[in-house]
Order: sequence, then structure tokens, then C-alpha cells
Amino acid sequence: FGDIPIKNWTKGVWDEIEKISGEEMAKRIVKKAIACYNCPIACGRYIEITSGPYAGIKGHGPEYETCASIGALCLLSDIEAIAKANDMCTRYGVDTISIGGIIAFAIECFEKGLITERDTEGIKLEWGSAEAILKLIELIVEGRGIGRILSQGVARASKAIKGSEEYAIHVKGLEVPMHDPRAWTGLALQYATMPRGACHLALAYTIERGIVIPELGFTEDFVRKLDRFSPEHKPQIVKTMQDYMGVFDSLVICKFSMFAGVKPSDIVRALKYTTGWDITLSQLLEIGERIFNIKRAFNVKCGIRRKDDTLPKRLLTPLSEGGAKGHAVRLEPLLDEYYRIRGWSSNGVPLREKLEELGLSEVARDMEKYS
Repeated sequence: FGDIPIKNWTKGVWDEIEKISGEEMAKRIVKKAIACYNCPIACGRYIEITSGPYAGIKGHGPEYETCASIGALCLLSDIEAIAKANDMCTRYGVDTISIGGIIAFAIECFEKGLITERDTEGIKLEWGSAEAILKLIELIVEGRGIGRILSQGVARASKAIKGSEEYAIHVKGLEVPMHDPRAWTGLALQYATMPRGACHLALAYTIERGIVIPELGFTEDFVRKLDRFSPEHKPQIVKTMQDYMGVFDSLVICKFSMFAGVKPSDIVRALKYTTGWDITLSQLLEIGERIFNIKRAFNVKCGIRRKDDTLPKRLLTPLSEGGAKGHAVRLEPLLDEYYRIRGWSSNGVPLREKLEELGLSEVARDMEKYS
């Protein structure tokens, strides 16, 4: 597909990718699957490393995002070293998506001569070096040397490291998750418009990948005809999934339950049985739409506008290899249609009519000064 980002988003092919695959992990370090109470999916994995430099590590193992961010993004092909990094991040309370993006940024800065061993306490930041990556994690969490700057994230770090902006891959200050928007047009629009910056958890790209949700209009026939590189239908898919996933977030429902057969009507029934609310599916989605518009209104007050609903230049530039070779999204026409469907101005500000329709009259009055 061209989905996994490689070498700080610059490559579409890596000949060592199989070394960090789920199959390789299962063969070498996974002992069993683990699940939350009563969950039929069991998406977690319990790992144990019994020999080698990382012997003694046991517990929750790395998931896909971690293998991609600390692995493929940094060209680290040692699954046990990735497990060690994951263990460190868990103990330090560090997000593995962001730290992988930060490390890849730092390695590229080192490669280009923008930072040196004097900044890194003697660490040679090289692609694929487990030793360098693990030591850099320590510098970041302890705020030592270059780690003090990197701990602020790539957006701020790129302002402190002169000439590094193009290597800082983020949206609205948040490092980008491990799914390449050049492979999924809907995902590109989703990344650009999510309230907290690049976020894959509205799951619009799962529809592009073939997930069927007939109650939302995503029937087998509809999904089968989708072209992942085409802009057709993508604004509506993104809007619908953002609203639907807002309900999941507010109810604290695991989004993987979608893949276990939980339908929108099941959530409607669950709400009725637990709260007494006798609502329809359209009313449930309206709740999600209200949630999303409140978030946008908050961001508007913080200065967010159309100019911020974008992607880094690197992610708007096609790759020359891999499953998404030659493809990059044209965001502007997608934003035009998305804003129209949302009921927002051409500058991305929620309009009074839409907000009042959602029962948000107070927010509507507040937004008028920004329109």
C-alpha cells in the first residue's frame, strides 16, 4: 500500500521491513496475546526476551505504531531493540509515535550537519543504530544536551535548530502517526483537519482500506468502488467518521470494537439500556458532530484557521517508489468541499447557522467575531 513511513517519510521501500513484522515478533519475543476484560480481539501482546543485550524485558510488547516509528522511520530493524525502546517509553511515560518522529528528525538533522556530537553528548546519531536511539531516548526524557530541545517536540525543536524545518514532520505541532497520507487521500484530509493535529484515530482510512459500515452509508458496494487515491467521497467519509469516533471517545469505547462487529445501532441500544436515552442513529451522529464543532470553535479561539489545516511539504510531495509511488494529495479542493459539508466558512470557522442547528447558540455568538 505504501502505508508505512520509512526514513523520516523519505522512502517507500525498505528491504529490512520483514525483520520488524508481526510475524517476526511472534516468532522471536511474543509469548501470548493479551486483552482487556472480556474483549474478543486481544490486540495486546505479552513479550519476553530471555537472552542477548535486552534479556529480562517482559510485559506489554510494541504495537504497530511503535514498530513503525522507532523501527521503519529510523531504519532500526532489530525487533528486540524496538521492544527495549518500547519498554523504556512505557516506564518513562513517553508516547512512542511522537518520540519516533523526534528521533528520526534528530538523526536527519545530524546527517545534514545541523547538530553534532557536541550537542548529543558524543552520540553518533545514525540511521538504524540501536545504541544511538536508546541513548537519545534517555537524553530526551532527562532533558540533557540536545534532549532538552527535542523533548519539546519537532515543531519547537525545528525553530531552535536552524535550517531543520523541512525535516520536522508534524501537523499543528503533533508528530504524524505511522500511516502515510500519500497512500490514502481521506487520511490526508483527516490529518489536516483533526483538532489536536495529525491523528489517525478518526479511522477514515479504514473505509478506504475496505471496512464496511452499512448503517453509515459505507456499504460493500460503496467501499468496493472507492479509489484510495481519488478525492471522490473523501470529505464526506472524513466528516462522518470524525463525528462517529467522537461518540466513541466520549463514551470511552475502544475503536477496535468496530472490527469485532459492533455497529452504530448497537451503541444506540447500549445508550438506551444504560441511560434511558431513546435516541436515533441520526441523533447519535449529531452528538458527534456537536462534539467536533465545539472542538473546532475552541481551536478557532486559539487562532486556528484554514492555513493550519495542512500537511508538511514532505507529505505533499510524491514518493518515487513503493505502493503509493507518484501520488500526493491536493488539499485545497478537498478542504473547500469539507468546509462546505461541515457548515464552516471558507477559512474554516463554524458558521452561525450550523452551530444553531446543533443547539450551540452560545458558541455561535462567540464565533461571529471570528467569521
